[in-house]
Amino acid sequence: MRGMKRLGNEGGFTLLEVMAVIIIVGVIAAIIIPKLTLSTENARKKADVATAHQIKAALDRYQVENGIYPKKTEIEIKETGEVKSAKLIPKYIGKLDKSTTQQAVAEVNKGFGLADLKADAEDSSLFLIPEPKAGETVHTIMIYLTNDGLAAEVRAYDGDLKNVLWTSAN
Repeated sequence: MRGMKRLGNEGGFTLLEVMAVIIIVGVIAAIIIPKLTLSTENARKKADVATAHQIKAALDRYQVENGIYPKKTEIEIKETGEVKSAKLIPKYIGKLDKSTTQQAVAEVNKGFGLADLKADAEDSSLFLIPEPKAGETVHTIMIYLTNDGLAAEVRAYDGDLKNVLWTSAN
C-alpha cells in the first residue's frame, strides 16, 4: 500500500458552506412565498370582478330584450348562496352559487347578495347604491335592483368586504 496517496479533501462541504446555502435559500423563500400568496389573492379578486362584469352584462342583455331589468322580487338568493331566477338563469347567465366566487371570506358572506337600488330623492333618473348598514350582511358580489325594473347595478367587494373592487355604477 505504499505509493498510494491519501487525499485530504474528499469533496465534502464544510459546515460554513452548508450554513451559507441554508441562509440564501431562507432569504429567497422569505421573498418569494409572500409574493406567491399575494399573487393568488389578486387572481381571486380579479375572478370575482370578472364574475360581477358577467352578471351586469347579463342584466343589461335582459334589459335590452325585455325593456326593463328583472325586478328584485324576480331574483331569489337561497341560504346555500345559489341565485335563482327563472327569467335570468340560464338564458342570460349560467349557474351562480357560492362556488362561483373565489375570495376567501366567511361562509356567510361568500357568494351573492341582493339589495334595493333606490332612486335619488332630488333626481329620479339617478339611482343610489346604499352603503351597507351595521349588521347587514354583505356578500362578495352584491346585485342591486329596483322594485320596478328601471335599474340594476352590481358591485364586487374585496375579501374584507369593506372596499369596492368594481362597481357597474362608474
